[in-house]
Amino acid sequence: MVHLIWTRVVKDLHSAACCFHKLLCHSCSNGNIYIITSGFSIRRRYYSHTRGDSSVSYSFLEAPCLQHRFKNWQHLRKHKLTASTFSSAIGFWPQRRVQLWLEKIGAIEPFSGNLATGWDNIKEEEALERYKIITGNCVSFPDFQVYKNVRPEDDWLAASPDGLVDSYLYGLPSRGVLEIKCPFFNGNMANAYPWRRIPLYYIPQAQGLMEILDRDWMDMYVWTENGSSLFRLYRDTEYWDLLKIALSDFWWKHVHPAREAYLNSNISDPFLQLESFIPAPRHDLHRYLVCESKLIVNSSKLLMREIRGVLEG
Repeated sequence: MVHLIWTRVVKDLHSAACCFHKLLCHSCSNGNIYIITSGFSIRRRYYSHTRGDSSVSYSFLEAPCLQHRFKNWQHLRKHKLTASTFSSAIGFWPQRRVQLWLEKIGAIEPFSGNLATGWDNIKEEEALERYKIITGNCVSFPDFQVYKNVRPEDDWLAASPDGLVDSYLYGLPSRGVLEIKCPFFNGNMANAYPWRRIPLYYIPQAQGLMEILDRDWMDMYVWTENGSSLFRLYRDTEYWDLLKIALSDFWWKHVHPAREAYLNSNISDPFLQLESFIPAPRHDLHRYLVCESKLIVNSSKLLMREIRGVLEG
């Protein structure tokens, strides 16, 4: 049986904490005892007749029940630039570009998740079932995908899709990719409603997924406890060509040489010793890619939006 002891209440995340509490109780009942302590660390105790009593502390976010049901590919992602990081790599969030650089050269641990990604992981299966009911689509689940479409040297790009959708339209194959979003809304689930418009910062990821998986369109399905919305986006090869220039600059001018130096030298201060490789907060193409992202958002189609099971007109 799982016993959870909350010793800190996080303002504005109360409803999310309750959801996590229920899910942990349901999913982690594996004979271990999980104690959530202040700072959201968990001490897990194993009881064994042969091994005695041992314990290990790790982050609350590393609890097994908060991990994705099948996309546990952290070891594969470590030395790749994956679609979910494309916005950071070109500077949609200036501080995250340098943080991503530090992760990829091995100076800091890779991003392992937060409350928002934990929420997305544990709700994605429920969202998937809702998507299949609404659309009638069959969804397949590919492995971690590495990009080798043109040259083997491009294998530094990769993607971890939520699903693939294959169908026929007028007798012709229609090849799509599914991306599921379960927004966290800072834990305020009472006021969580599905988007009416796709945020700009998801466009690099969307176009990257379609390119790496060689798909013609994407269904972006947004699930909340109060309803959902479904968007259709189409592949834009001209956008990808520009995006790939920015991604290549980040990887080959900043990550690759800095990682070689970091691995082969005694680097104690990357900001000082690897200063020449530190990327600027934004790539030179950032502003143009933002403008092009707006055009893609404007051309996307809102196929459906429902609130508590009622379709909006």
